Parts: sequence; C-alpha cells; structure tokens
Amino acid sequence: MTLVRRPSRLEPSLQLRRTPRTLVAVAPLVASLLVASAALAQPAAPAPPPAAPAEPPRPGADSSANPPAGALGPGESTAARPDRLREALAPVPGGLTPAEVATLAQGHNPQVALAEANVSSASGQVIQTVVQYVPRVTLTAQYTRVSETDPVSLGGGGRTLVSGNGLIAEGPLGVGPCAPGSPDQCVVDAAGNAVQAIETPTAEIPQNLNQYYLNANINVPLSDYVLRAVQSYQAASGAEEALALSLEAQRLQAASDGKLALYQWIQAKGQTAVTTMSVEQAKAQVEDAKVGLAAGSLSRGDLLRVEAQLAQAQFTEADARAIELTAEHRLRTMTGLPSDRPLKVGVDVFVAPPVPAAESYEALVAEAAKNRLDLASARAQEAARDDAESVTDAAYLPRIDAFSNLTYANPNQRVFLSDDEWNFTWDVGLRATWVVNETFSTIGSARAARAQTAAATAQRRALEDGIRLEVAAAQADIAKAAPSLEAATRGLAAAEESYRVTKQLFAYGKATAVTLTDAEVQLTNARLRKLAAHVNLLSAIVRLDHATGRDRVRR
Repeated sequence: MTLVRRPSRLEPSLQLRRTPRTLVAVAPLVASLLVASAALAQPAAPAPPPAAPAEPPRPGADSSANPPAGALGPGESTAARPDRLREALAPVPGGLTPAEVATLAQGHNPQVALAEANVSSASGQVIQTVVQYVPRVTLTAQYTRVSETDPVSLGGGGRTLVSGNGLIAEGPLGVGPCAPGSPDQCVVDAAGNAVQAIETPTAEIPQNLNQYYLNANINVPLSDYVLRAVQSYQAASGAEEALALSLEAQRLQAASDGKLALYQWIQAKGQTAVTTMSVEQAKAQVEDAKVGLAAGSLSRGDLLRVEAQLAQAQFTEADARAIELTAEHRLRTMTGLPSDRPLKVGVDVFVAPPVPAAESYEALVAEAAKNRLDLASARAQEAARDDAESVTDAAYLPRIDAFSNLTYANPNQRVFLSDDEWNFTWDVGLRATWVVNETFSTIGSARAARAQTAAATAQRRALEDGIRLEVAAAQADIAKAAPSLEAATRGLAAAEESYRVTKQLFAYGKATAVTLTDAEVQLTNARLRKLAAHVNLLSAIVRLDHATGRDRVRR
C-alpha cells in the first residue's frame, strides 16, 4: 500500500511515500537517530544523507554537492522562517520600560497618596506642638450695659455743730458771749468758741450704666518647659520623620511592584505566543493524521490521540491567554494606564543582564539594615513613642504657670468710686495647679503609652525579620538564576542544532513536515525557557535591589 501524495503537509520525498507500512512505523525512530548523530558530529560538518533513489534532480541544483552545516539543502525554502516569539516581544518605540512603569506606579499607587496625606498631617501636628508651649496671650475686649438701681449713699443728712475754727465742736457745750466783748450770747464749746449748726451733704456712689473693659492676659507654662516641651517636640517631629521615611519606602515598593508586574506581563505574553504556535502545530498533526487514516497508515486510535493533544493545546492556549489578560489588568491597575491604550513592550528582555556577584547573607542583611527606609521609619516611630511616653509621665507632677494681667477699664473695679473714666491697672504672679484626679487617670494613660512603645518595638523587630527573609529569598533567586540561565542557554543551543539538522533532513526527504514542525516548536519552547530565565533574572535583580535598599541608593 502506498500513501496518497499531499504536498501541503506530507514530506516531499517520493521514497517515503512509497515505503511499506512497517517502514513508516519506524521512520520517526530513524529520523531521531539521524538527528542525534548529526548533533553529535563536532566540529566537522555532518555528512550528507544518502540521496533518495526516486528523487529526480531539481533544476539548477547539484544533487552531488554536499551542503555545509547550516546551509540550505536541495528541498529547503530560501525564505527564513519568522521567529514568532521575538516578533511578539520585540521592543517598539513608545513601549513600556521598567523606568516608565516605576514612575507611573509611584504616581498612581493609593498607598503613596495615603502616606503623603499622613506626612502632611504630621507636619501640622509639629506646628501645633510648638505653638502649644509658646506663652499664651489672651486679649479681651468687653462692653456691658447694666440696669439702673436705687442710689446708694454714704452718710450725710441732718445738721452738724461746727466751732468757729471750722472744726467739729467737741466737749461740753455752754452759753457765752458770741465774741469777746460782745453782749450777744451764743452756744459755745469748752474753749469758748461760738458753735453753729450746718447742713451735712449726702455722699452717693455713682452708677456707670455703660462699662468698658480691655484686658491682656499672659500665661507662661514654666513647668512644661522642663517636663513636656522638648519631649513633645521630639515625639511630634519623630513621628513626622517616620511617616516621611515610610512615604519614600512606599514609593520604592510601588516602583518595585510595577517593574515585576511589567516582567510578568511580558512573560505571560510570550507564553501565549508559544501556546498559539503549539495549537497550530497540533492542528497540522490532526490534518496529517486524517490523511494517514484515509491512506490506512494510521488507526482511528492514533487520530483520536492526536485530536486529544489538540484539545489539550487549545486549553493550554486559553489558560495562557487568561494569565496574560490577568497580568495586563494588574499592570494597568498598578500604573493607572487606561484600557483604551494598547500595551507595548519597550524593553528587550532577550538580552540577559549580568548576574550580580555572589555575596554573603550577612553582608546583604547588613546592607539592608543600613539602606531600607521602612526599617528607618520603624526606628524613628519607636523613638517617637518613647518620647511620647515621657510626656505622659509628666502629668504626675503639678503644673506651675506664671501669669500677668493688664487691664484698662471704665470703670475700673480696682479704683474706688470711679466716675465714668478710664483707669489702667496691672497684676503679675505665679500659680501652682495640681488636679488630684488627673494623677489617677495618668496611671492608665502611662500604661497605654508604654504599651504603644512596646508595640512599636515589636513592629520594628517583625520588620527586621521580614527583611531577613526577603533578603534570603532574593539571594536564593539570584543564586539559581545563573544555573537556570546556563541550562536555558544550553537547551536553546541544542534546540537550534536539532532544528538545523531537521531542516537538512527535511530538505533531503528524510524528515516529515510534522517532524520539522515539532523541531520548530521545540526551538520556540527553548527560546521561551531562555526568555523565562532572562525574566526571572531581571525580576530577581529587582527583588534583591529592593530587599537590600539598593533601589534607594540608585535613584
């Protein structure tokens, strides 16, 4: 039985088309042995396969010539096959680069905006703390209209006996001449002075129905300058510094996450391209299997097996597209890029970056302890809580304040019998205040303050442990990146050599189109593994830079 010729899918060799069914069954094994023997031939070019007896000489071709390794064979097309993976991931002008994605992620991250608001709030708190301990000046202006009341008088009314010298008569009174030698008789005092009665005027307290009051009060918290002012300022400024460091750390985290999201999207895009090629290859195998079934060279079970492989390839493609779509949405969410803007690759991920030099774990942890801004923020927050605890403890002691009042009023209450006129007075003094109840409430406040300080210490220690684990994970990724890249490089070289040999075998009619397609898919998968090794190395470098704080130094 012979196979029906189908040039679009089956091999061009007439020899294999007229091969018995038993030879067709072992043809893949023979082809694989030829591929292996050709790949092991070093460094000389592989010997050309024997010419097919039934292959007629092609016009313009010398069938007796042996093409060198890598050259086109008699039946090989001169058109270079496109690299679908490189086409899908080729960088284009205006594409996304790690630096651009980092900038977009920093500007769009809501945690960065929240941290900026917290820093602004802390800055206002510092101003409030400083103003709180400035001597307090209170200015008061007051006008009061009072109702009229019954007048109040002081003494007065009736008559008073006054002697001739204008003094109130004292001693016993008698009758005598009004003046020396005068025949008239008058009432005289003991000294003989004439006494007369006069009317005594009534003294009334004036009523000022319109009262005006101007006062300036100055209060100086003397005890606070010793027990609270410096500690409160250090606590407020320390909290502001901690939040500012946290803001910068959040920006670095957003930039790092943005870069990783970009690399994940690129890798997912490459995986989709490879799975699409796998589906096309599986469809070609199904078509060839149908021809083989019609020719009697394949069974129904073989066709079903190939169709099952096609279904699995289609599922893998759908899964890869879902992963790519998820990675794209994640990248858009992190950068704020609108959905109507197409995402393009702007970085050549096929160029492998240099692998960082191996460093000890202790050196990396020490570098992280020095450079990590979030750790510096935790330390500043811990110190700020300690200062706040000292401020709370000061409430156990009484307050001492200096005060002064300047008063300009009409009437001034300190001026006796002031009658509709302005008078200026002042006073100055010291005041000690001790609210006994606050002593007991301070016990609870001090305990809460100590708990907050302990919490800040625990958070700092937890962050240190997390950074150690982060450094260890990044170091492990870097350590395995070099072997992974080496393995992917060797695998790609083997796949390229296998594809080159398969092309020559196909040109001489010793390999089928399906075998050549399989070699192409294997080559593409090897390139994808090389791409994955590049992306993993780039991602590992990003994670190591962030774990050790190098991204802060390199900005």
